[in-house]
Amino acid sequence: MKRKFVSSSSTSNNNNNHGDDDDQQQQEEEDRLSLLPDVLLIYIFSFLDTKLAVQASLLSKRWVNLWSSTPVLNFNSSEFITFPAFDNFIDNVLSARNRLIKLDSVNIKTTDHNALAKILNYAGMHRVGSLSVDTSEYLTKCRPISFLDSLSGSGGSLKCLRLKGMLEFDAFPVFTGFVSLRLERIKIVVSEPFSCFPNLRDLFLVNCKLQCDSRAMEVIGFRLTRLVIKSCFYQPIPYEKVVVLAPKLERVELEGLIPMEFEASDMSELDTVYVDCCFSFQQVTDWNIYNFHPDEYEQKVNLIRILWCLRNAKCVHLSPSTIKLLSLSHSMLDEEQSPFVKLKVLNLIPPPNKPVSELLLSVANYLLKGSPEAVVKSLPWW
Repeated sequence: MKRKFVSSSSTSNNNNNHGDDDDQQQQEEEDRLSLLPDVLLIYIFSFLDTKLAVQASLLSKRWVNLWSSTPVLNFNSSEFITFPAFDNFIDNVLSARNRLIKLDSVNIKTTDHNALAKILNYAGMHRVGSLSVDTSEYLTKCRPISFLDSLSGSGGSLKCLRLKGMLEFDAFPVFTGFVSLRLERIKIVVSEPFSCFPNLRDLFLVNCKLQCDSRAMEVIGFRLTRLVIKSCFYQPIPYEKVVVLAPKLERVELEGLIPMEFEASDMSELDTVYVDCCFSFQQVTDWNIYNFHPDEYEQKVNLIRILWCLRNAKCVHLSPSTIKLLSLSHSMLDEEQSPFVKLKVLNLIPPPNKPVSELLLSVANYLLKGSPEAVVKSLPWW
C-alpha cells in the first residue's frame, strides 16, 4: 500500500486558503452591514450610548455623520475619566447634531449637575418628548430638583419623565403635556406633588420616601389610569397613609411594605389589581423618631382595608406572601365579607416549584363570596 505524503508547501497553501476564507467571510459580513439603509442604521444607533455611536461612525466613511441624525441622545458620565471631558463631549455633540432631525428622547446618567443643566436646557429648547435623569451614583445627600423649571416652557411637548437617584421632588409649575412619570429612590417633600400634571396617566413610585410635615401622601389625578407603588428599601413603611383620588384608574399595582392606611375614591373603571405585600419587621425605637411596625394581625387588617378600596377590580392577582398574610386567621376569613363584587378572574400566584396548598383554597373561598362565578387561576405574574 502506497502512502500519500503531503508536502509542507501544500500544507501552507491550505492554511493560506483558510485565511483567505476567513477574510472573505469577514468581508461579506461587513458588506451586509454596508447594505443596510441609513434609516435602519440610525435606528440602531439610537439604542447605543452616544459616545459609542460616535465611535462607531469611524468604522465607515458612509457612517461618519449618521450618529448626528439619531432622534435619541444617551449620555453617561461614567464612560469618561473626568467631568470636564464629559462636558466637552456634550458640547461637541450638541453643536454637531443635525438640528433638522426632531429630538424625541434624552437619557442622561451623571452626578455632574453642570452637564445636567446643559442637557436639560437643550432638551427644553428642542421640545423633547421623553426625558430620563439618573443621578443614583451620587449618595451623599438629596438635592432639590430645580431643572424642571427650565422645561416648563417646552410648550407641553414633554410627555414622559423618569427620575432616579438622590433628588427631592417638590411642587412644580403646571405641566400639561405629562402623560407618564416614574420616580425611583426619590424623596418626596410635599404631600400632594402630582396635581400639577393634569393629564398624567401612568405614575410609578419605586422605592420613594415621603418626608414632609404630613403623614399622608396624596395621589390626585383625574386622568390617571395606572398607579404603581413599590416600596422595599425603607423601614418600616415609606408611606403611613396613601390617599388616592383618581376616578379613571384602571390598573393598580402595590408591591412591598403596604401602607398602614389607604383611602381611595370610588374607582368604578378599575380593571386589574396586583398586590405583592411583604411583612414589616418588629417595632424599632429611635431617640428622635418612633417608628411603629404593626404586628401580623394589624397588617392583615390593613391589607383587607386596601382590598375594600379596590373592590371594583375585575382581575385580581395576589402574590404568595399576600396569600400567606390573608390566611393567617381562617376564622376571620370565614366571618368577613368579600370586598369584590365585580370579580371575573382571581389569580392566586403559587410559590415557585410548589404545589397548590390549602392556603390558596381558604383565601379563594373568602375572595369569591361576592363573585362566585369568577374564574380562579394559579399562574405566575408577568
